[in-house]
Amino acid sequence: MRDRARRTRTIAVVVVAALIGTSLLGALAALGGGGRTTVEIPRQGPWTVSVAGDLRRVPACTQDPVVVDGYLSADEPSSGGSLVLAADAQVEDVERVVTCVARGIDPSRITVLTTPQA
Repeated sequence: MRDRARRTRTIAVVVVAALIGTSLLGALAALGGGGRTTVEIPRQGPWTVSVAGDLRRVPACTQDPVVVDGYLSADEPSSGGSLVLAADAQVEDVERVVTCVARGIDPSRITVLTTPQA
């Protein structure tokens, strides 16, 4: 009888440890793995970062030196916006801006587009 109770207790500890480990891994994945995002970036620029959300939630991102212009939708609260990046921006610059925006807005609501040339 003691062996059965000990075995049951051991199994319970293993199950609880597995549940805690799975929860921690899920939480880390939800945080984006260190700020990285899965937003696809076109190979060629210039780029515009388009957001289905209120860019006022991430004001520091608009201060990035590579951001040359920003737009918000006219509705309140804003339902979308765009950040136009400098023509000489590099992919690393786009990744930095996207990572910044993703800190306050779900990455699934962020799209990077190629800015049409005038």
